[in-house]
Amino acid sequence: MEHSDNAANIRIPVGEDWRRYDAELEFYERIKEDILQDAEEAGMSPKQEFKLELGIEEIAVNIISYAYKDPGYMFIRTKSDGRHFRLEFVDHGVPFDPLVQAMKHGEIPTDDQDEGGYGIFLVKKNFSSVLYRHEEMFGKTANHLIMELPLS
Repeated sequence: MEHSDNAANIRIPVGEDWRRYDAELEFYERIKEDILQDAEEAGMSPKQEFKLELGIEEIAVNIISYAYKDPGYMFIRTKSDGRHFRLEFVDHGVPFDPLVQAMKHGEIPTDDQDEGGYGIFLVKKNFSSVLYRHEEMFGKTANHLIMELPLS
C-alpha cells in the first residue's frame, strides 16, 4: 500500500520508514532532533552522536540552502543493524554530488582552495561510508546520499 501526497504529487511507500520534511531552515532543529533520537534508540555512543550531528548539519543545511529555487522537500530514513547507524537523505532539487565537490579539495583542505567543500570533507572523515546516487526515488529523479557511522 502506498501513501499519496497530492500536493507534491509524490508517492511514498509505507513501511520504508521515510520521513518527509519541508526543506526550510525553520525545520532544521526538528530534523536534527528526530535523527538524534533514532541514533540514541539505536545505542549510539555520545562521541559518535557528536560526529553524527556534524554530518546532519552539513547535509541538511546544504539541502535547505541550495537544493531548491522554490520550496521543496527532503526525505530522511535511518536504520541500524546493531553495529552501524545508516542515515539517508533524498531531495528532488538541483543535481549535486557533494563527493565530487569534496574531491576538488583533495584529502586535506588548504588555505588556497575555493570556499566550500570542507563540511563534506569532515563528513567523509567521520563516517565509515558515504555514498551518493542520482536516481529515481518517489517518482522523480533525486539526489540520494547514504552515510554510515559505527554505533560506538
